[in-house]
Amino acid sequence: MSVATTVRQPIRALPSETSLEVTLLELVGAVSDECETEAEVVATVLHILGSGRARLRGSFRNTSLRELLNS
Repeated sequence: MSVATTVRQPIRALPSETSLEVTLLELVGAVSDECETEAEVVATVLHILGSGRARLRGSFRNTSLRELLNS
């Protein structure tokens, strides 16, 4: 299942144990394809990460949302 496909689905439609492991670049890219503004991209990415529907891998694997916002 691709990140772009998952992002388009309502979050509540996903099983609670489902969590994608993606890089921040992959997640932002997939969300950007569906959003109209940068603010919407940021809000959506934060929601997806904060809800646990996606976990970051790669360079930002152990970075908290607070740290992401401050960088």
